[in-house]
Amino acid sequence: MKVPTSRLLALLLLALAGTLYFIRLSGTDLKEPNEPISAQAAREMMQRGDWVLPTVNGEPYPDKPPLLFWGIRLASLGSGEVTETTARLPSAIAATALVLAVFLLGRRALGARGAFLAAATLAVSNLFVEQARYVQHDMLLCLGVTVATLVLFRLKDGDAPSGAWLLLSASALAFATLDKGPVGLVLPALILAVAAIVERTFFRRLGHLLGAGFLGMIPILLYYFILARHSGPGLLETFLFRHNLERFASGFDHAQPWWYFLVHAPVDLLPCTLLLPAAACLRSQDPERRRFHRRLWIWILVTLIFFSFSASKRPVYMLPALPPMALLCGAVLERLARGKAANRVRRLTAAGEGTAMAALGLAGLAAPVLAWRRAPALLPASYFMAGLALAGAALGLTLLFRRDVSASHHCLLASLVAVWLSAIVWVLPAANSILSPRIFSETIARKVPAGEPLQTFGLYRFRCGYIFYTRRLMPRLRDREALEAYLRSDRRVFCILSREKFNRLGGSLAAPAYVLAEGGAGSRKDVLISNRPPGPESPSRPAPLDRAPASPGPAARTGTGT
Repeated sequence: MKVPTSRLLALLLLALAGTLYFIRLSGTDLKEPNEPISAQAAREMMQRGDWVLPTVNGEPYPDKPPLLFWGIRLASLGSGEVTETTARLPSAIAATALVLAVFLLGRRALGARGAFLAAATLAVSNLFVEQARYVQHDMLLCLGVTVATLVLFRLKDGDAPSGAWLLLSASALAFATLDKGPVGLVLPALILAVAAIVERTFFRRLGHLLGAGFLGMIPILLYYFILARHSGPGLLETFLFRHNLERFASGFDHAQPWWYFLVHAPVDLLPCTLLLPAAACLRSQDPERRRFHRRLWIWILVTLIFFSFSASKRPVYMLPALPPMALLCGAVLERLARGKAANRVRRLTAAGEGTAMAALGLAGLAAPVLAWRRAPALLPASYFMAGLALAGAALGLTLLFRRDVSASHHCLLASLVAVWLSAIVWVLPAANSILSPRIFSETIARKVPAGEPLQTFGLYRFRCGYIFYTRRLMPRLRDREALEAYLRSDRRVFCILSREKFNRLGGSLAAPAYVLAEGGAGSRKDVLISNRPPGPESPSRPAPLDRAPASPGPAARTGTGT
């Protein structure tokens, strides 16, 4: 029996996602600052048998809702422990589901070919692949927001079966909100509201839309009711106000100017952004397709404006704008494949593809130079990656000169897959020794006997790569006075702090301090100190005494950096 086209295309997308997102998930250690936080929160919930209150380093962690931690815990049930693979599985599964959702929910407007090209372009986009293999909340948020928005539009248009669309949209809203808070509900609501105003259909099926929002709120309110009874209302207030409203309004971390995304998003969301000029020139005779294109543009603009108003900004915040961009790319490529694209669309698409190929080639040329300057150990891997990028760019430009824009895009997709696979299999593992907190954690485990006091000073509140890999909690010393009192203890104690902070304290510490080991993760350099000199098996040196007195060290930062 002949396999239907849509089923075959869905299988191809599954194969693509499986190749990019699931191969060697444990090929690199968890990277600071975000990955170890979520992995440690899931581990501590598992150790306590608690599904309600996330903790990190033994302290309540109200920064994020628990959905990602639940996912990691479920993925870890088979092995009985949280590993790099089980920690990254929720993001990989969410990314795969999102690629399929873009294909399945985009077929009606774009056709099977256009939806496939949109989903494939999304699947290989740089930011998307990175987040699919990263322990962070944003891929799950993107899945929830994307499915909720696309399905709510179906519900608003009166598509049958309305009951199924209502339940699916409510589930997606709850999923997004339990992953990252109110933004999972607010962003789809804003997109739908602006689209309704533009289309002058604000009250069309408003009851169904409100019903979806009400149903989506039920599991959210139930969880927060249980959390308030479990830990008191103060923790709930901290989450809702400090880590949502205050972060949005005042940006107590990651503060950036309002134009930040206008500068960074075009690069962060490559290659989709290069086809947006062509998409802006699309003119369709089909009213349904015109409406779909308009809604995608509203989706992108609402996301851009909403996060531009936020005082706190990170590149990954724009991830929810990537699926509508990919769908617009699919619309352009589908029109080209059918030979019905206007000359302006064809020229702009060729220009976008040419720019993408040129950027790919330049990235290939730059890779060995960057490796030579920053990490010579990566030079062999960088040569192989550079060869793949340059070969793909050359072939793609050749196809463009032959005016085969569609084939050039397919070449771009294949080149990105090859480059990503070389990074996953070779480059990232080679860089692991530079970026991983595991190496210094192993040193700490050797130097600090089990049961001996080990605390930290001046590290970020939940900087916990060392906690995850030493498998022990490290209470925080709040200020300089606490550090000095700790080091004056009658028993041997240990402390981890940054090399920079230790140098600033210098000889002004009113307590003995001996450096036992130095290490770090990435560019961060930390030291392990003790109030007793090292034994003969671990030679070290005392704190320098010839430095000028330093001002008291600041208290540990309260933001998580996530």
